[in-house]
Amino acid sequence: MSTPRSSKARSSKPTSGDAQPVAYWRATREPLYGLLFLFPLVAIYEFGTLILRTTAGSQDQLVAHEVINSFLQFFGAKGAWLPGVALVLTLLIWHLLARNSWHIQGWAMPLMLAESVLLAAPLLIITQLRLSAGGGIDGALVQQMILAIGAGIYEELVFRLYLITGIMLLLVDVCRVRRAVGIAVAVALPALLFALCHVHPIGVEPFVWGPFLARTAAGVYLSMLFIGRGFGIAVGCHAAHNIALLWFAGEWFSE
Repeated sequence: MSTPRSSKARSSKPTSGDAQPVAYWRATREPLYGLLFLFPLVAIYEFGTLILRTTAGSQDQLVAHEVINSFLQFFGAKGAWLPGVALVLTLLIWHLLARNSWHIQGWAMPLMLAESVLLAAPLLIITQLRLSAGGGIDGALVQQMILAIGAGIYEELVFRLYLITGIMLLLVDVCRVRRAVGIAVAVALPALLFALCHVHPIGVEPFVWGPFLARTAAGVYLSMLFIGRGFGIAVGCHAAHNIALLWFAGEWFSE
């Protein structure tokens, strides 16, 4: 897993001996690539929710976003935009601690977008099982689009980046648990919490075993994706899945 390290500096700039696919695989798991790839999505969500709050009186419905807000408010920091700042600072601090190169391969960004869309396909299959078991989608198009993007960003920030990294540091680095065991716990526990946060009393959905298990499976998939491909791709996949789900559900044509 690509986690912050302060030992040897790692560079995302490919050397002459690196094949381009290997260079892409390594570089796009780094936080700087994730930050540049995700910054437009963060801006869309934060400005979109600001407009909705001022024009339609809409309130934030993302549990993950509210969790970050509540945590920051505990330390006296207030502001609806603070989770976005926390994401940017987290990735920048991670980049600095890892001592990675500031060199960026521009061709990697469109490839990250294409990879995210492709990796969303298995997630859509899992979601189809959840919808068949009794889940659903509702709400106005603009609000749902903004929430779809925000869910991809902040659910991955909380349930993958923060939780998985924290669990791995605690179990593997502090408690000296075998890495395979640490990874298994880091994949399963955030996936379970991810599913629980969508149902009562935390979320808005009633608890039904079928949708709950399907969402847990989706959480496992995203956890494995985060460990294998990094934060940027995990968020891109999650957001692409949410947007595609609105398309297939016919939400484009709702009022």
